[in-house]
Amino acid sequence: MLIDIFNNLERHCGKWSHYFDIYERHFSRYVGKKPVVVEVGICRGGSAEMWKKWFGTDATIVGIDIDPNAFKLEHQTPGCIQVEGNQGDPLFWDEFLKEYPEIDVFLDDGSHRVDHQILTLQKVWPHIKNGGVYMCEDTHTNYWPEYGGGLKLPNTFLNYAKMISDTMNKEYYRGLDQHPDNMMFADHYANLVGMHFYDSVVVMDKNIKQPITNLLSTPV
Repeated sequence: MLIDIFNNLERHCGKWSHYFDIYERHFSRYVGKKPVVVEVGICRGGSAEMWKKWFGTDATIVGIDIDPNAFKLEHQTPGCIQVEGNQGDPLFWDEFLKEYPEIDVFLDDGSHRVDHQILTLQKVWPHIKNGGVYMCEDTHTNYWPEYGGGLKLPNTFLNYAKMISDTMNKEYYRGLDQHPDNMMFADHYANLVGMHFYDSVVVMDKNIKQPITNLLSTPV
């Protein structure tokens, strides 16, 4: 289990206890495969070590951080890639996504600022592979003013994510809901097939949507 790997890490890593069930639920299908896994937030290298040991040696593990201390030799994990960058800078994402245009698993554990969380999702979502998963954790900061948060503020990541959830049902929009701005927003999140809201975590599943039919158990 992932928690067993965490409990035996050589490098420092901090995670809330309930996150591990969420990781297992949404990431486990990639274990032993060759996923491209990107995490914002290196800290002291423990999470990269954890992902490498869990996903396997064939996984590409990429960590992003803005703190120069994250790149000290003792914080580096053999076989993992470390990239220095500011997740709040759209130009950084433009360059990074040229290098990593297709991502299987993406985890935002970065600055926890609501504007950075939104920008990161906007930039990265088109590069999540069909069948892939996007996760933003520590969203409890969306309620804290020092991170740009507040319960009723419309510009938090959580409220943005709630708006995104509507895009899974865009084929049912009628009347004014079909405004071009709404449809453009929905098109940006095309192939969103599932959203999961947990304590401090939002998970988004991406895949090709399959046609749906109304099944009847017996003739009417």
